[in-house]
Amino acid sequence: MRGLQLADLELATRALLLLPASDRAPALDRMLEAARRGAAHHAITGTAHPDHGTGTLMSALSRVSIAPRPPVLTREYLHCLAFVAITIADATDHTFDIGDGILSGLQRTP
Repeated sequence: MRGLQLADLELATRALLLLPASDRAPALDRMLEAARRGAAHHAITGTAHPDHGTGTLMSALSRVSIAPRPPVLTREYLHCLAFVAITIADATDHTFDIGDGILSGLQRTP
């Protein structure tokens, strides 16, 4: 996956908010895989993948329904945002740079 931005986290969170909590982990896994596939295609061809975009999470989400931005951050939104951040931080393939920080006390549970 290409460089991660805060907007990627926000859009992934808003996409997951449309789903029941039990469906969020597999959906996020699919989103991240789509971004990886888009990045691989872009690295080889220099063009966007027709289904998975250019390799950013945001471009992979271009074909996914996104909830509107909430007027205030609810508990559910914050839990979903934390889930997205922890899932990405826990990724073991190192296809993007998350730095060396530790997410102390946070757990990856949907």
